[in-house]
Amino acid sequence: MGLTLDNLEAFAPDIIMMSPPCQPFTRQGLKRDVEDARTSSLLHLIDLLQKLSQPPTMILLENVAGFEKSLARQQLLEMLREKDYVWQEFLLSPTHFGIPNSRLRYYLLAKQRLHPFCLDVSDEIKEELPVCLCLGREGEAPRSTDAREICAECGKPVVKSLLKVLHNFHRNIHSEFDHSKKSYSDLSHPLSSFMESDVNLEPYLLKEKILNKYCMILDIVDKDSKRSCCFTKGYGHYVEGTGSVIKENCDLDMDEVFLSVSKLKMHDPTRIELLQKLKLRYFTANEISRLMCFPKWFSFPSSLTVKQKYRVLGNSINILVVTSLLLLLCERRHEI
Repeated sequence: MGLTLDNLEAFAPDIIMMSPPCQPFTRQGLKRDVEDARTSSLLHLIDLLQKLSQPPTMILLENVAGFEKSLARQQLLEMLREKDYVWQEFLLSPTHFGIPNSRLRYYLLAKQRLHPFCLDVSDEIKEELPVCLCLGREGEAPRSTDAREICAECGKPVVKSLLKVLHNFHRNIHSEFDHSKKSYSDLSHPLSSFMESDVNLEPYLLKEKILNKYCMILDIVDKDSKRSCCFTKGYGHYVEGTGSVIKENCDLDMDEVFLSVSKLKMHDPTRIELLQKLKLRYFTANEISRLMCFPKWFSFPSSLTVKQKYRVLGNSINILVVTSLLLLLCERRHEI
């Protein structure tokens, strides 16, 4: 809110990347949209961009799913139209990139009309990338430096820089891909590829109170699972809709345990005994950061508590998704 038009003119940014406060648009909030004071910063920036003599060449915006239905988005698009931008909107999740974690988010890529996208844009909010994600294309030499290459398999534009990033990322998870899969979006690594091997389980095991009261609404996965729910800033504090928990005891059949539990009264001590045998625990902050594709060298400041780590991760972004979108935004058509 303290940013002035003079500040922005002096900065003369080539690109602006933003992730405005999501509370005015989230499904768990009041959805007050532009009436929410937390939207003020976005509206202020939109107003500045409208007045800017030389607007940035590129803009990337991330927000929660639901932003696409907001008045704030309408105001953003009106500014983009007036300042001669072209843009593409997306609703994407890490699962579209072969990551076993759901985190559906709204993304907008915008470029000045004089700097064409490396992909065809449309008014449709796309739910997948409109470029080639075929496995095995990253090592091929480009056919031409001045014409767009189209994949013979999927019929979509080939962006070598994106394919290389996806190849390197997935190769670091598993040195050999599943060759039965045709696309990076079809890959599905088990959660074990993202888990820590030397976790002290005790601090992460679910407490008796949580097990007894919320066992029937937990989203439970194990290390062989190839999915997990979105982790929010309330993970570890609230239960419903904040993220998955892991079943450490793989020797027990979970369905049989829960069938037995369902037949017992709430205060029957046998109920807790059965549930505790499953060894249900929270994901560690490091495991969540891996699922959000943070680099291996990333670490948290030692001063942060576990709760604080969960909160900042819950407000964070998936690095692979945003990296991929930035590549598409920055890539020029003739360089594909």
